[in-house]
Amino acid sequence: MKPDLSHALQLAVGEDAAARVFDYARAGVTAIAPSGLTTASVYDLPNMRTRRVFSENLDAYGTGNFKRVDRNVYYDTVILGQRPFVSNTVAEFAAAFFDWQKIEDLGFSANMNIPAIADGRVIGTMNLLSTAGTYAPEVVAGAMEWQPVVTLAFLLLHLEGAEHATFHGKGASIDLTPNLEGL
Repeated sequence: MKPDLSHALQLAVGEDAAARVFDYARAGVTAIAPSGLTTASVYDLPNMRTRRVFSENLDAYGTGNFKRVDRNVYYDTVILGQRPFVSNTVAEFAAAFFDWQKIEDLGFSANMNIPAIADGRVIGTMNLLSTAGTYAPEVVAGAMEWQPVVTLAFLLLHLEGAEHATFHGKGASIDLTPNLEGL
């Protein structure tokens, strides 16, 4: 299924707009690219730091608190190259993530990071973890079709004040499924 940008724009109005749009993007992306754990991060590149703003497992990966951004293969691919970072083995993501052993201990051996790009810079990423071999090129291509919706969610979050905002809404019941039928 392709993203419905009209639907995304309808979700982008009112309280918790960023959370609603992100939930729509997450549902669409993970219907194409299975994820056992999805998180999202914002970037403060002038200060070389990032902060998690969404997590499906707050015990393993909580939100808040900035951490440094390291210059490595992830930085070169996502931040400088503005492309998704994809690894399908532990060895591939171990080169990029200091917490690779934690990821492996959680049962994951593959990842994909979808960059949200606005004004020529990465402002955030949707981060997916799964099992080895999950993110084949056709899966990545399908997930990347949702990049405009991911970017819209991060732009809305920035309007809320990305220093402290998260994609965890206030618990409002939101119907995100009308445009996801048939996935």
